[in-house]
Parts: sequence; structure tokens; C-alpha cells
Amino acid sequence: MKNRLVVIGNGMAGARTVEEILGRGGADLFDITMFGDEPCGSYNRTRLGRVLSGADSEDDIFLNSLHWYRENDIALHAGVRVERVDKFSRHVFASDGRVIQYDHLIIATGSHSYLPAMDGLYTPSGTLRQGVFTFRTLDDVRRMMQFSQQKRHHRAAVIGGGSFGPDAAHGLRAHGLHVEVLSGSRAIAILGDHHITGVSVRNQPDIDCHMVVVSAGSRPNVDLAVVSGLAVERGIVVDDHLKVMDEDDVYGVGECAQHRGEVYGMVAPLWEQAAVLADHITGSDRSSMYLGTRTAS
Repeated sequence: MKNRLVVIGNGMAGARTVEEILGRGGADLFDITMFGDEPCGSYNRTRLGRVLSGADSEDDIFLNSLHWYRENDIALHAGVRVERVDKFSRHVFASDGRVIQYDHLIIATGSHSYLPAMDGLYTPSGTLRQGVFTFRTLDDVRRMMQFSQQKRHHRAAVIGGGSFGPDAAHGLRAHGLHVEVLSGSRAIAILGDHHITGVSVRNQPDIDCHMVVVSAGSRPNVDLAVVSGLAVERGIVVDDHLKVMDEDDVYGVGECAQHRGEVYGMVAPLWEQAAVLADHITGSDRSSMYLGTRTAS
């Protein structure tokens, strides 16, 4: 009888880990169930800027289509969030009321955009105001493109740098917008009452704009782990085998994981972690260890 493997997260880390597991004969070992927040297969987030600019289509950046999951007998619940894990009874509880038992659990919940403290980001109800965007998902790109194509929107501000900030600026310029890029530490407030009119900047004149993209880094998604009583510091604490501290058969991988005090936000560590985790969970190489990635930060 196969063991039940549940993977929470269908981003680059979760999907790559499952690919590595299948490559080690995992289809004969596990019945695999995956949950993903987004209603689609997995895609390469590092190429979102190319979709925004029009250099790539959405189809160009997909790593695994929905057909791939069916073809590999993976039960993918796309667009369904897991809200809690009961590590004692070994069940996951999903937002659609689904309850799934597991023998092995992989948490690959990734990260979310960091929003620096500044006035004017939110509506009174606590949602991002119209014209303010993060830049992490295909849905973010679709909404940015739709907003930028409206006739009265000619100027944009990108707050934050990193790898995604320049991509967002380049993509918006491809749609004919004038774009200003500034660091998160310089931006004080987003201006305008009903519509965005600009950004207030420390020690310099206000910047006129009609939309704002916040690309000021990311933070690990650990809410699920905290609610479920797992070891969390900055990220979910894992050992050199990617096993969650003090847990049996629970693993963490990717941007949500903290290994030897480090949380990684680049692709190379995700791939290396996925290979080590697959070695262990399939039993193909119990001596395999992840010792950190020097090239990442």
C-alpha cells in the first residue's frame, strides 16, 4: 500500500520537490495530494516581468500545466488554501472543508510581499487601495496590465529594488508609462483621496503618479505553521534533511523554510533543498544533506 504524501504549496519549491520525488520512483511509493493558493499549475515567478512587458505570454512561463498533475496521478486542489495541520492525528484542514490524512507532509508555502509602513497604502477596511499593487503572482501582473492600460494612467512609481523592482519598472514602461523607482526607506506616504496622485518622498519633492507598485522584498509565509504548532522563527525551522524541528515526517522547503538561521529568496536554494528532501523521503539517499547555499541571500 502506498503512503499518503500531502504537499502544501504548489509554487516553484513545492512543484520542484514533487518532480524530484517522481524522478526517484515516488509514483510507486506515494499517493500524492497537493494544495495551491492559485487556481493554476506552477509557473516561474522570476519571469513575471517578461509577461508584464509582453516579451512572454502566460503560457511561456508555466513549469507544470494542470494536465501534468493529472498525467502523474497527482490530486491537485488548485485555488484551495490549507488553514491548519493537526500534527497529532496527521490531518490537514482546507478552506473548502476538505480534510486529508497524511503519512508524510511537505510544507512549501513560499513567501509574501513585504509592505513597508507608510500612510496611504490601505483603505479604511484594511485592503490595498485601488492603484497599489504587489508584484508576486500572475494575478498581480494581470491587474497591473489592466490598470496601466486605462487612458488616464500615465505615470507609475515602483517602491523598492531587489530583482523584481526593475522588472516591474521595465514592464510598465513597455506599456507606455513614465516610471520612477525609489527605495522603500525614502517613500513616506501615498498621496490622493479617491485616486492616487503621487508619492511623498523623504527630503525631496513629491513624485506625481497614478499607480504604485510595492516591491520591497518578501517575508516567509509561516501563519499556517504557527497555527499548527510547528517550530517557527523567521521561517519554519528545518534541519539538514529539511525535516521540521521536533517533528516526524513533516518537512519544510523553499522560501518558507529557515535552515541554520538562513531564509533564502532565490531559486538555487529551492532546487538544492528539493533534491535533498526527495532523497530522504523516497529513501534513495539517506546520507544526503543540505548544508546551505553560498550564492544565495
